[in-house]
Amino acid sequence: MPSKVWVFPGSFDPVTRGHEDLIRRAAALCDTLYVAVLINPDKNGFLPFKKRLELLRSVCADLPNAQVESHNGLLADYVRMKQADAVVRGVRSASEMETELPWAAFNRMLYDRFEVIYLPAKPELRDVSSSMVRQLAAFGGDISAFVPLCCADTIKDYMAHRV
Repeated sequence: MPSKVWVFPGSFDPVTRGHEDLIRRAAALCDTLYVAVLINPDKNGFLPFKKRLELLRSVCADLPNAQVESHNGLLADYVRMKQADAVVRGVRSASEMETELPWAAFNRMLYDRFEVIYLPAKPELRDVSSSMVRQLAAFGGDISAFVPLCCADTIKDYMAHRV
């Protein structure tokens, strides 16, 4: 049986418990999972790119089939380069699915083997987003319930020393 290679892309700025859940669920369903930190030109970075990679590597440390990488380019090109069978996307709501569908179609135009697997967010994690965590952290709030335990202190320390 052929190996299943999946890609879970995102900006992960910062990684949340929702991301962690999706990574673990996807890793359990495929042979190799590339967790790809992509640069989104429409978003300003909260955490430095290298810090995001470091945090994700901590999250994935116990997942032997998950590899954290970065890519500065089109998702379709990364999927082609990795010869991935599918891209994993988490969806929290029907409106988010409406946003995801045109992107999937666009990427399929760029790479005809582009497939997407949508995983619904767990109800208890559905309302958590990186942007909410960023705002809470920026105002000194306690983010520990919203980010992986291995990441909370690093994010708090980064915020405390930010100029």
